[in-house]
Formats: sequence, structure tokens, C-alpha cells
Amino acid sequence: MHPEGGLRQSRILFLLLALLALAVACAWLVFKPGDEAAGKPFVPGIVADGAETGEAREDQAPTTEPTSTHTQSPPADEQQPHGGDASQPGAAAPGASPSQGNGAQGTPPAGRNTPGSGAQTQPQGGDRGAAQQPRQPTPREREEAARVSTGRPALAERLARTPGASGVKSSLQKSPEQEKWEEGWRADGITPPPMTPTPVTGKIMSEQAREGLAEASVHLMTFFPLDGVAGGPLLPVVTEFKTDAQGNFTGSVPASKLAPQGFPIAAIGVSWEGKRILAAMPIKVLDVGQNNALGIFWAPEIPFVLTCDCTQFNGALSVVSSGELNAQRIHKLKRSEFLASFPAFPVTPRDAEAKEGKPAPGFAELVGTWGPGTMPYISLRDGTELLRTQRPKNASVVSSKSSGPLPEPFETLVFLNESYKPMGGMVSDADGMPVQGAVVATRGGAIQHVAVTDAGGWFFMENPDEKTNALLVTHDQYIEVLHSAQPGDTTVQITLGPKRPLIRLHVIDRQTTQPITDLSIKVVGNHPWGKDKGKAMPAQVVELAASDGRYTLQWPVEVRNITLEKLGYFPKLISKPAADGTEIAIELSPGRKLEITPRNYTSVQQADRWFPDPNNGPGIYTAWSHHWIEYEVDFGDAPAEGEQGGFFDIVLGCTNQGIVDNEYQFVVDIYIDDEKKRTLNIMADSITVREGRASLGALSGVHRIRLMWTNDKWIPDQLDANIRYATLKFLEQPK
Repeated sequence: MHPEGGLRQSRILFLLLALLALAVACAWLVFKPGDEAAGKPFVPGIVADGAETGEAREDQAPTTEPTSTHTQSPPADEQQPHGGDASQPGAAAPGASPSQGNGAQGTPPAGRNTPGSGAQTQPQGGDRGAAQQPRQPTPREREEAARVSTGRPALAERLARTPGASGVKSSLQKSPEQEKWEEGWRADGITPPPMTPTPVTGKIMSEQAREGLAEASVHLMTFFPLDGVAGGPLLPVVTEFKTDAQGNFTGSVPASKLAPQGFPIAAIGVSWEGKRILAAMPIKVLDVGQNNALGIFWAPEIPFVLTCDCTQFNGALSVVSSGELNAQRIHKLKRSEFLASFPAFPVTPRDAEAKEGKPAPGFAELVGTWGPGTMPYISLRDGTELLRTQRPKNASVVSSKSSGPLPEPFETLVFLNESYKPMGGMVSDADGMPVQGAVVATRGGAIQHVAVTDAGGWFFMENPDEKTNALLVTHDQYIEVLHSAQPGDTTVQITLGPKRPLIRLHVIDRQTTQPITDLSIKVVGNHPWGKDKGKAMPAQVVELAASDGRYTLQWPVEVRNITLEKLGYFPKLISKPAADGTEIAIELSPGRKLEITPRNYTSVQQADRWFPDPNNGPGIYTAWSHHWIEYEVDFGDAPAEGEQGGFFDIVLGCTNQGIVDNEYQFVVDIYIDDEKKRTLNIMADSITVREGRASLGALSGVHRIRLMWTNDKWIPDQLDANIRYATLKFLEQPK
């Protein structure tokens, strides 16, 4: 063979071997040994040590955190790029273009934005022989894992050991039609209480599922004082609703314009998928006869067990939890039906044999759902008769595990048979005449007991709390009295003091002599009893209207002074007004009218984040907290000698452009000329304008008033706090 030919063949063989080595190397790059052994392909963009090169990728985010088992509501300040703090990452910077921010002013935000994932890059070297880390889940895999570990399936599993829903319908439901309403009460042998149809809307949400509960049964309970006595027995009425796919409910309930004393005007219970997950939660605000946006109710979801010691009683015993409602306030004719609307748990008979897995003889185990801060009322019944109602004490250590034994957040509740002694006596006026219809309520014990005096002024309590140390007596014609008393005293003699102040006013315009037809009256009363007796109480403001300018004000305590307020008039302070019904003639002088239309702001931090009302309405709203809006206000000259005024209160009215928790409050900071002066807490309502009020002190001349909302709250498609400034007034006060 020619020498050159042999050399050529050697070169070709060398090239073939080089190509083969290169192919093997490429194959190793595509199918790494560690991943291939696990049956997983190599993921481009992830190097051997698990780190990613180039920009951050969304599928490299941490895995889903373990689900919390407590029932706290979501954080009150979930700042997001839309609706969150401007300082948060991802929020549009001030002055950003519509493509960077949320659109031009007047175009409401379409939803909360989320940042996109970064671009993928190819690996650049790295130690490919190092130990391999597990592949991180993709966003879709994380979402599915979260759905399984939270969501409705997890909620249903968590609630599996809670009691079944009880039959709440029964005769506690009443027709909202007036004729049928009255007919139903008369059939029960009760004088029909006045009923006012009241529209309500609301939403039931789950912290576990992070969404509204669909097809849940909502039991709205309203309470009517018997025979018009606010502190006496109550008649319960239940109206049932079904939630839609998002957990919303809407409808109308009958309600009482006379609010019960020391008891909620309404409460809510919830059953879902055959489980009673909310026994009874008080509704704090209900505008009777008006549209009510009750907001979002978070259903407690941690099952708990409470051991009840009933060994001191005999009979066919059972225990019932009525949530946060004291069953003893319910009228005797309706008490059995009321308790029957909640799940009951039998007490093991005292003569029964002890069995494993069952409560010991004389004991019962009550199971329910438990929310933070709740302290349920527990009733012991013998058949349908109520024997005792008590509240447990918190346990020193509470387990919140959702599997295994149920947590026991309370100490064993012992129903004592001999711890109660009756109380009774008589209530009379200063002349010794018996007073009928006086409401006598116990003070000092964990449970308040109430009785109403009869025609002879007598009252009686069969089983007051053993720690009772006083009786508070109220009557619609007398100033309330606190009288020391102990259980076991059945000859208590209580004398009512002065009658309630009755103040009559005739208010006219000084210049035109025309009657002033609406008025705000700020009342400062004196403490009627206790260590602060005779000292000033916090001021309360009442709104009154009278076409002829004649007003009647009856107050439950002695009145120290009143201030008459009317926008556009100088205020009038009256110290120790006549309280015997003698009419007082008042002339108000026209003064400064300081009312601002919120949409007409002077300056704003970022204009494209504020949205005025349509059709030139007065309001303006934003979905972003920590974004200020400012108004230039001329407070005028300081008052002249002898003229009342010069001090100002700010009155800010707000609504929520969305739906939030039923107890959520806007927190708004008030600035004057860049200096923070006050903070207002205003109840959020999607329908009714709610007001906050605070004193700004002495003001004159032109000042800049800045408003800044500070506590955004948001869950996608479920909950959204967006503040709308509806009214803004500055009421002048006397010096």
C-alpha cells in the first residue's frame, strides 16, 4: 500500500472515532444518568446543582406550603400589584403609562394582575457529575397539589366528624306576609310582634377552600322582644337561604325595629353538605327596613370536642351548643324549638355500663366547629326542658391537629346542680309605687340573666349565675340604677331615681325665621353609677328630622350638655338643658358650609388609580391602598368675639366597591398640610354609606386635607376591598 493511502485511512478512522465520541457526549447531555434512572427526562435550563441560569422561572418557585389548620381570616393587607401598596414589587410606579399601570382614570380595574414568568435559558456548564436534586413542580402541578391539600375536598374531609345539620325549619319559620305572619303568632298563643321586611345580601366563605361555599344552607335568625320589652324574653324567627355557586345569598328577613337589649338583633347559622358548620354568629349591624350588605362570613372549620360532666343530674339528658346565643333569653314557649335547631348530643345514662369509645356514665361529648375567639353557650336539657346554660373555660393548651383525636379547646364543662340560688324582689319609684315593665339584669357573672317586673313591680330569677354581684335596672321612663345583690336574696328592694331627661327644642333660622327641618345633636351625658358617677360620658350624635322644627329628645342618663349642629350654620352649645319637657327656643345663625364633593379633588398621588362615579355622581373610589387623595379647604376666618365656632370635626362617609368581611373596617389616615392628625375606622358596607368622625381642632384659612386608606384586602374572585369616598363634611364646633 502507498504510504499516503495508509495515512489517509488513519485520518478517516480518527475522524470517525471523534464523531462517535461527540455523539456519546450529546446523548449524555440529553439523558442524564440520575434522571434517566428515575424515569424523568432532563429539563433544559436546570443545572446539576438544582439552580437555574438566566432569569428566574415561575416553575422554579418553592413547593406549596403546608396548609394551616387554624380558622383565622386571610391577612387583612394582602398587597398585590392591583389593589395593593404602591411600594410593593410589581405595582405600577407613579406616572406610569396605562400599559404599565391599571389604565386611564375613569376605567375601573378589570382584576388583580400577576407577574409573568421569566424567559428560559440553556445551561452554561456546571458540574454534571454532582448529585441530582428532585425536579421542582411546575405551576400547574403546584396548583393541583394545592387543590387537593386545600379546596373543597380537603374541607369536606376536615368536616367529616362534625355533627349533621339539624331541622331548623319547623315552626321557627314565619311567613313574611303580614296576614300570615300575624295568624302564625296567634296560633302559638302569642301577640304578633311588629315585623319589618328587611332585604339582606351576604356571602359564606371557607378559609380552607379559599372560596365561597356553594349550595350552603344559610339560617338567618332574627329576634323579637316579647310585648315590646327590649330586655325581656325573645321570640326567634328563622329564614333559610341557599347560596349560589360563589357562596352568595340574597333575600329578605322579618326584623324588629325594637332592638333586643343585651342580645344580637340577628344571627347567622350555616350548614354545608349535611354538616352544621356554624351554629350561630351574631350580626352586629342590621338596618331594619333598609337594604343590608352583610358582607362575608367566614365559616369556622376546625372540629372540636367538649367534654360535659352532667353527673349531678338525672333524666333523659342531652347537651346542645347554641353558638354565641344565650338560650335562656329565648321565650319559654319557643325555647325547646330553638334548641332543637342545633345538633344535640346524648348524655350517657348514669346507670349504664362503661363502654370503650363512648362517654363515661353521666358524661357527654359535644362536637362542633370552632372559630378563634368564640366561646359557645352550652345548654343541658332533660328531654325538652332547659336545665342549665353555661359557657366553658378556655383550656391552657390546645391542639389544632386536623387528624387523629379532635382538639379540645375548652376545659371539661361541669354542670353544677346546687351552685344556683334564686333571686327576687321589688322595683319601685321614689314615691314607693311599684314600677311595671322594668328590666332587671344580673351583673358580675359569666352569663347575664334577665327578668321583667310585673304589675306589682315584682321580679324573680330561678337560677342566676353564682358570681352575680349586682342588678342593673332599666326602664324607658327612668335613669338606670345599679343595685348590689347576691344570689339567694329573694327580698331585694330597688328604688328607681329621677326620670329620664325629656328635652324639647324649637329650632329656626335666625335670619329667615324658617324652621330647620333636620339637625344633628351631640349629647354628652353623665355616668349614672360606678366609680365615674357624675363624670362626663363620651359624646353621642343623633340625627333628627322635624318638618316644623320641633324636636323631642329623651336620654337614658342625666344630660350634661347638647350641641346643635347643622351644615351651613354656626353650632349652638346648651349646658344643662331643661329636662322636664319645657320647650326651648333656639335660633341658629348661618355660617360656613364646608361640604366637599369627593370626586372634585385638588390633587392625587396617581390619577389613573382613581375612578369617579359614573354619570357625574359625587363619589370616587380606588382599588389601591396607600394612595392619597387631597382636598383644599377654606375654613374661613377665626370666629369673632362672642361667636361660637372655630373648631372642626371631619365627617367622612364611605362605601365599599365590592364585598368584604362582615366585620371589616376601612382604616383611613387624615393629614392636614402633610401632618398626620387622626385615623378613622369606618365599617365597610357595599350599599349603605357608613361614616367616621374625628375632631381636627381649631382651624381657619386654607388647608390641605389628605385622605389615605391603609388596609387593602383581596382574594381573587372572592373578596375585594375597594374604598369609595361618598361624602366629606367639616362640622364646626363651639370653642
